[in-house]
Amino acid sequence: MTTTKEAARPTAAPTEATGERLLDGATHVRVETPDIDGNLRGKLVLASKLAEGALPMFPEAYLAFRVDDELVEHGVGSAETGFGDMVVAPDWSTARRLPGREHVVAVLCDGLRKDGTPHPAHPRSALRRVERDCAEAGFESCFGVEFEFWAFRLDERADAALASGDVAGLTPLSRLPQGYSLLRWPDCGDFVDDLTATMSAYGVPIETVLTEIGDGMLEAALAPGTALEAADRAARFKLGAREVAARHGLLLSFIAKLRPSDQGSSGHLHQSLLRDGRNAFWDGAPERLSETGRHYLAGLLHATHECGAMMAPFPNSYRRFDPAQWAPCEAAWGFDNRNACVRAITTGAGGTRFEQRRPGADLQPYLAIAACLAGGLHGIRERLEPPPEADKLGRGEEARTLDRELVDAAATLRASRFARETFGDELVELYAATREAEAEAWTRLRDGQIPPWEIKRYLEVV
Repeated sequence: MTTTKEAARPTAAPTEATGERLLDGATHVRVETPDIDGNLRGKLVLASKLAEGALPMFPEAYLAFRVDDELVEHGVGSAETGFGDMVVAPDWSTARRLPGREHVVAVLCDGLRKDGTPHPAHPRSALRRVERDCAEAGFESCFGVEFEFWAFRLDERADAALASGDVAGLTPLSRLPQGYSLLRWPDCGDFVDDLTATMSAYGVPIETVLTEIGDGMLEAALAPGTALEAADRAARFKLGAREVAARHGLLLSFIAKLRPSDQGSSGHLHQSLLRDGRNAFWDGAPERLSETGRHYLAGLLHATHECGAMMAPFPNSYRRFDPAQWAPCEAAWGFDNRNACVRAITTGAGGTRFEQRRPGADLQPYLAIAACLAGGLHGIRERLEPPPEADKLGRGEEARTLDRELVDAAATLRASRFARETFGDELVELYAATREAEAEAWTRLRDGQIPPWEIKRYLEVV
C-alpha cells in the first residue's frame, strides 16, 4: 500500500500551494464537513468570500442530528447551549473542482471552536489528532477502505417500494447474484466507467471495482492514503457515488443488511504503518509479523471491542454479523483468514497489512479509522500481545465476544477508558447518546407495528 504526507492544516484563505488556482473562475465553494454519522453535510459559499479569508460557520447542533434530523438533546444539541455556531475551516489541500459543475470547488473542512482550537466533538478533528499522535510516534499511517453496496434501478416501481420499505419491489441493477462476474458487466459497465472517472476528479481514486455476491451488489476498493485521506475518500465516495448513480437512473444503498437471506454490505478497513518509508509490520516472510505488527494487532483487537459502535453505528448494523457470511462476532484474527475479525495479509514488504472486517458499509469512517489507528498505537506503546491465532472458522480460544446490539456497544464505548483517552469525554458522551437515541427510535418503530407475516399467520385461525 502506498501513502502520502499528512493532510495540510486548515487555513482561512487559500494559497497557491493549497488551492488558490482552483478558485480562478469558480463562482462558489461547496464546503463539506462530516456529521456525527460520518456523512458529509455542507453549503455553497461565494468563492470570493472564502478567497478573502472568511471562515464558514455551522450551528454546533448539527453534530447532534440523527439520520432523520431529529435533534438529540445532549451536549451541543442541548437547548442550554443556545445553539451557537462553530467554525468549519477549509483544508485547502482537499479542494477539487466538482465534476460536471466546473464553477464549483468542493473543499473538506475541520470543525473548530470560535477561538480557533479544534472542536472536541468534530469527527474529522478527532481523526486529525490521532494522526498527529501517529506521526509523533515515528510512523506514517496507511489506510484503504473497501465498500460493498447495492444498486437499484429508479423505475416506475421504485417510488412505491421506497415509500413502503418493500425491498422486493426494487429492481436490482442486475438479476444475477454472481460475484467477480463478467456476465453482469454489461448491466453496470456504463455506470462504473462514469463512477471511476468522476470519483478520480473528485479526489477519490478507485483501485478496483467488481460485482459481489448479491443481485445488484458491487464492491469498490478506494486507493489507500493516510488515515485522514482514507476517511475523506470514504465520505466523499458515498456522497459522490450517489450523485453519479442518479445520472444513470440508479439508487445506491450502503445499508449493512438488506435482506436476512443475503450477505451484508461490508466496509473493510485495510491498514498498515510505515517507518522511514518501510512497512513496519513485515517480518521478512509470509505468515509472520514484526514485533510492531504484533503489538499493533493486539491494540486493534482491543479497539474493536471498545469502539465497536463506531464501526457498527446503527441497529441494522448488527443484523449483518453472521460468521457463516464472513461477518465476525469475535475479536479474533488469522493469517489470510476471511472468517476472522482481523485478517493478517503478509504477501510481501509492500503489501503486509491488516484487514479489519468488523465494519459494515454504514461505518462512521472518521471515527472507525481513528479507533483502529489509536488502538494500534496503544498496543505498540503498551507492548500488548495478541491472543493465539484463530482456527480457520474464525474462532479464537481467547477471543472476546463482540457486542450484538447497538445499545450494548454504546454502553461499552461510554465505559471505555481507552475511548475517553482517545476521543475525549465530550465526543464519547455525544456519540454514545446519539447511538442510544437511534436505538430507541428503532425500537419504537419496530414495536409500533405488527408485521404482515404475523397478521397473515394468525388472522383467520386463532
